[in-house]
Amino acid sequence: MKVGNPLGIMPGVHQIRAIGARVTVLSDGDGTVLVDAGSRGSQGAISSGLEALGIPVDSVSLVAVTHYHPDHTGGLSRLLRATPAKIAAHSSEAAYISGEETAPSPFSNGLIATLARPIIRRLSGAPVDVDYFLEDGDRLPLDLEVRVVHTPGHTAGSICLYVPSKNLVIVGDALQYKRGRLGLPASHVTQDLGLAIQSLKKLLNLDIETICFSLFPALRRDAHASLTRLVDSQTAA
Repeated sequence: MKVGNPLGIMPGVHQIRAIGARVTVLSDGDGTVLVDAGSRGSQGAISSGLEALGIPVDSVSLVAVTHYHPDHTGGLSRLLRATPAKIAAHSSEAAYISGEETAPSPFSNGLIATLARPIIRRLSGAPVDVDYFLEDGDRLPLDLEVRVVHTPGHTAGSICLYVPSKNLVIVGDALQYKRGRLGLPASHVTQDLGLAIQSLKKLLNLDIETICFSLFPALRRDAHASLTRLVDSQTAA
C-alpha cells in the first residue's frame, strides 16, 4: 500500500497510507470523517487519497484521534488548514493534543525515550484545539453511528471506534496484525500492557467482522474469533 493510495475496506470505508500510520476514512452519512491524521507532513498523502476517492478535502467534518502519539496526531495542524474539521479525542489526552500539557514519550524505556526525542519532534505537528472530549460509550457527532470504546493500556486515553452498522472496529494501535496473526500492542510503546490486555475484553462484547488497524492491513475474516483466541491465550498465560 503506497503512501497516498486509498484502499477499500468496504462500502463507505477506506484507508489511506499517510506518513507513519494509516488514516481511516468513513464517508457514509454527513460529510467525511477521518480516524487519525498521520505524522507531520501527511497532509499531501491524505489530500491525494481523498482526491482519488472523489472526496473533496473540504468535506472532512471531523477527525477522531485514537491516541496522542505523533504518528496519529502530527498531521492535524496542516489538515485543519485545508478543512473545516473538528477534532475529537479522549478527554484524558486532549491537553496533550492542544499543547496545554507535555505529552509523555511513546517509549516505555527511559533511555530510548531520551534518544528518540529528536525523532518525536520531527513527527509532531503544532498543537490544535480539541472540540469534542470523548468518554467511553460516547457516540461521535455524526449521522453514522460510531461508538467510542475506551481501551486504556497502549496509552491512558487510547480509544477504539465501533461502527455497528458495518460490524467494524477501528483499533488504532490497541492491536497488531502481523503475518496473518492478531497480536497485542507493541510492548516498547505501550504504557501498561496488562491494562491493554484487560481493555481488549471490552471488544469481545461487540459484533465484529472487520478490524482496521493503524499500521497493518485490515483483518476481514474471523475477526471476532481471532480476538477471542488472543484474549483467551493471555488469560490462560
